[in-house]
Amino acid sequence: MSDVEERELDKKSVEITTILTKVKETTEMELLRAIAGRLENIEKRLDGIEKGLGKEVSDDILGDVDGKIIEFVKKNGKACAEDLQRAFNYRGKNAASARLNKLHSQGLLEKKQAGRRVYYFAK
Repeated sequence: MSDVEERELDKKSVEITTILTKVKETTEMELLRAIAGRLENIEKRLDGIEKGLGKEVSDDILGDVDGKIIEFVKKNGKACAEDLQRAFNYRGKNAASARLNKLHSQGLLEKKQAGRRVYYFAK
């Protein structure tokens, strides 16, 4: 084989390697996009399931105090941490606020801020 033929062969080998590398990278990117799309769909479905589960939590599953808090909010129409502090004899607002936030994150209460106070409403 002559030097010219060897150089041509090396050149073609490099070209083929470059093409194969690009094909591989393209395929990997397509697979990653497909996986990312599927993950997004799964996350959306999980969010929907979590929201549904939060609404299905009954008073039986809740602790006595949480059940009483929800009843208190329903009875009064709304409640803030200070209201809960007074009604349930909490020493500070932090504990009352934490309880209300927990019930909100479980999907059992709605929350709206008015100035510096946060009010919670029954769903």
